[in-house]
Amino acid sequence: MLDPAWADQVKVRGKMLFIIEGLTMYMKADEVRMMLAIIRDHFDNAYVMMETTSPFWVKKQSIEASVAATGAKFTWGANSFAEMESLAPGFVSVKDDNILRGMVQLYPIYRLVSWMPMIRKMAEKILIFQKKSSS
Repeated sequence: MLDPAWADQVKVRGKMLFIIEGLTMYMKADEVRMMLAIIRDHFDNAYVMMETTSPFWVKKQSIEASVAATGAKFTWGANSFAEMESLAPGFVSVKDDNILRGMVQLYPIYRLVSWMPMIRKMAEKILIFQKKSSS
């Protein structure tokens, strides 16, 4: 993801959707910037759907036993594109979404808490953005 050589291996071009899931919370901010720069610099019509964790979980990761048991460390998070915009020059926001919306569909019981601002802020985010048009 940080070696630009992978981008040269993609032979078909056009509209490209990059789905980045389960990764950015383990990256440093500079690594997120580098990864997005590779996409920006190598693909003209790029859309990105990127899962991010809330900065709350970066600070409180010890309470998540499944992560603590692996020895992995959360190092970065953002609640919105605006919070990470400095890491994504050349991109513009399309939509900030919240994973709770999908969770409510899978587990209707989540509807009981999904409206609460604190829960919404703590939930994983799906940030959707695209490369700025060059025209």
